[in-house]
Amino acid sequence: MELGSRRIYTTMPSKLRSSSSLLPRILLLSLLLLLFYSLILRRPITSNIASPPPCDLFSGRWVFNPETPKPLYDETCPFHRNAWNCLRNKRDNMDVINSWRWEPNVCGLSRIDPTRFLGMMRNKNVGFVGDSLNENFLVSFLCILRVADPSAIKWKKKKAWRGAYFPKFNVTVAYHRAVLLAKYQWQARSSAEANQDGVKGTYRVDVDVPANEWINVTSFYDVLIFNSGHWWGYDKFPKETPLVFYRKGKPINPPLDILPGFELVLQNMVSYIQREVPAKTLKFWRLQSPRHFYGGDWNQNGSCLLDKPLEENQVW
Repeated sequence: MELGSRRIYTTMPSKLRSSSSLLPRILLLSLLLLLFYSLILRRPITSNIASPPPCDLFSGRWVFNPETPKPLYDETCPFHRNAWNCLRNKRDNMDVINSWRWEPNVCGLSRIDPTRFLGMMRNKNVGFVGDSLNENFLVSFLCILRVADPSAIKWKKKKAWRGAYFPKFNVTVAYHRAVLLAKYQWQARSSAEANQDGVKGTYRVDVDVPANEWINVTSFYDVLIFNSGHWWGYDKFPKETPLVFYRKGKPINPPLDILPGFELVLQNMVSYIQREVPAKTLKFWRLQSPRHFYGGDWNQNGSCLLDKPLEENQVW
């Protein structure tokens, strides 16, 4: 027994040495396994199930639904333009008009939540630049947002045509009137010159110079929405008072007609925006809606008597 005890005693250190040499290897193997499984978990799981298509909000149709919720605001909103306050001016069929709702083809479009929107835009500013389409949109937008902050006040700083400040969220939303986007100014002619060809004067358009109303304010905004279109027509600039286009301070020769001039202005304004507006600013370009006057144009006693959207074949 004593001899056996000594033999048992003498073999134990060798086993301990063997197990101690295996321990680092086991730890290393465990770490490698953990690393392997973590890499597997990080890899995206592939599936044969197709992901849903991206939501195209602009592909859809107008749907009439008398149960559509009514506007969030009424005629008392202080941001209304009096002549365009359809609610206060008792425009006919307002209930019918407000029953139309835009529905995208492949996805849902929930109603705007002014509290959620202003919460997401807290400490940020939204700017609209362009013609009356942007202005009219802005007015309705301000009235919607005011539901979430009744303490909102009018704001016309930084050459803004109109706007509002929402102190509860520290958000400013404003519109800068620049109907052509580019700088333009009236150049009168003498009576003798006007009598010769009937041209009373011209509007000089510098195609490569933004209008003064927005050229120095873009850094103030975190979101900018641009538009232009309805002023580019002969109803606004007839042959008696035409547009004359300049580039780098000199007249463009041969002279451009109004639509090629519009295209050139757009090219230059987009180039300026990409070059000068801060990269962090979210930028949108809003297209124009079709005219929908009845019985004449806006300056020919035309009226907006329609109470439903234009059909696709009526747009042109």
